[in-house]
Amino acid sequence: MTVREIRLFGDPVLKSVTEQVKDFESVKGLVQDLLDTTALPGRAGVAATQIGVGLAVFSYNVNGKIGYLINPEIVSVEGE
Repeated sequence: MTVREIRLFGDPVLKSVTEQVKDFESVKGLVQDLLDTTALPGRAGVAATQIGVGLAVFSYNVNGKIGYLINPEIVSVEGE
């Protein structure tokens, strides 16, 4: 289990544009680190930039359901 340090507000990496993942095999370790980091109590999700990696990868923990997204895109927004 590798829990990575979360970057704090003000760190320039948090405002950087992420790159799309092209080689999915190469991000297996990153995904596992994100899942391990997200699994800690009180965390709902962690993006790769929050651990200092400029790739479009995100892990989540919602109602005990843990998962991840690679190259996520917002295609529509509804409601409040």
